[in-house]
Amino acid sequence: MTRGIHWFRNDLRMQDNTALFELLSRAEQWLPVFVLDPRLLRPTPRARFFLDALSRLGSELAGRGIPLLVREGRPEELLPKLLREAGAALLSFNENATPFARRRDAEVCRRVEKDGVRVLARRDDVIFRAGEIQSQQGRPYAVYTPYRNAWWKRWREEPRLPRRSPKLPPPIPGYRADAIPEAESFGAKDVDLPTAGEDAARRRLASFLDKGAQHYHEQRDLPAIDGTSRLSPYLRSGAISVRQCFERAEEARAEDPRLGKGVGKWLDELLWREFYAAILEEHPRVQRESYRTEYDRLVWNDDADGFRAWCEGRTGYPIVDAGMRQLRATGWMHNRVRMIVASFLTKDLLIDWREGERFFYEWLVDGDPASNNGGWQWAASTGTDAQPYFRIFNPVSQGKRWDPDGSYVRRWVPELADLPDACVHSPWETGSLFCDYPPPVVDHAERREEALERYRDAKEQGGR
Repeated sequence: MTRGIHWFRNDLRMQDNTALFELLSRAEQWLPVFVLDPRLLRPTPRARFFLDALSRLGSELAGRGIPLLVREGRPEELLPKLLREAGAALLSFNENATPFARRRDAEVCRRVEKDGVRVLARRDDVIFRAGEIQSQQGRPYAVYTPYRNAWWKRWREEPRLPRRSPKLPPPIPGYRADAIPEAESFGAKDVDLPTAGEDAARRRLASFLDKGAQHYHEQRDLPAIDGTSRLSPYLRSGAISVRQCFERAEEARAEDPRLGKGVGKWLDELLWREFYAAILEEHPRVQRESYRTEYDRLVWNDDADGFRAWCEGRTGYPIVDAGMRQLRATGWMHNRVRMIVASFLTKDLLIDWREGERFFYEWLVDGDPASNNGGWQWAASTGTDAQPYFRIFNPVSQGKRWDPDGSYVRRWVPELADLPDACVHSPWETGSLFCDYPPPVVDHAERREEALERYRDAKEQGGR
């Protein structure tokens, strides 16, 4: 009787789960387990969302007669013990690319393999991992466009579509489902989050393809409307696979040619996710350092007051403040606004991008180590394929361009609700402070020149 255990992590779904598929194809009895690792369990919106997804997964498993074990501690200590107790000879899990995950997983494998356990470790959060998309010289790509072209070529040659899970074997006898802790029990931030879980993810994808995908390429940069898929939290928690997204999107545009441009653009945006995952896999140092090492010489400001104003949405620049307030209220921020607020922190306040990256990771329900790092380094001009340092977002013109009537700003900065459209993105033009809204914490034009000088100095020093 072959017994196995699947270690759920960022893959909280039953359908198209690569490592789980491998286990269920081999085991005659099995158990699912989720480990609450105290090194990772933090009071974030993401933790609240994960626990909701975990609860829904537990309910689905219970409906199939399978108990979900939820244990608290270090996986490298808990899993070997559980495998021995259960008499299990197989352990499956889906890999992560972060340096911490690699070290932890290596230690788990070392310990369980000493007991004769066979490990079924697979990469499931991307379609192609870094080593599968390389240049003709066998090197990883450092620029998105050639990576994208090579990715699509590989996809045409070898599309990786979802697989149906085999019939569930019965559970290993003698175990009962464990209670899933409430988010409040460890102080998780209470924000307005969407419903988590696999069913919600499928509904969201279907709704996007039915209603939003046709105009995605036209509306995705407009924060005042629901013009994006909003699937990132579900991809982050693994409630849906990226393969499922590709398959359904390809089917939808084949059925309705009007979806062609919108779906094509959305799939390209998913490739940015794959690109950043490949960068982290190939260059784990980017979690601590600039990808472009010459910019580690940049002189950043130590500005606690400026950083606090940015965090609280009190910079005096409405589009920046609206984004930061949306983040703290919902655990999510529109992607165009993410670029604007990141540019403001690094180019106007001249604060180290790592400070912003950490704050985003604390608050974002879709906070992903690779994409978060890639996005911040792009905005700070320190990363691979980054925005050139001399392109600095003007928060006023960005607001006017992407939120022309001020609807987004008015929603999140209600102090400005009664301002006319002409000055909702520059309230100081009214000639006096409006309600209790603060004046700008910095002069953009002055800080732009200072930023250019600092970046030029760092680049020149790096070339010596």
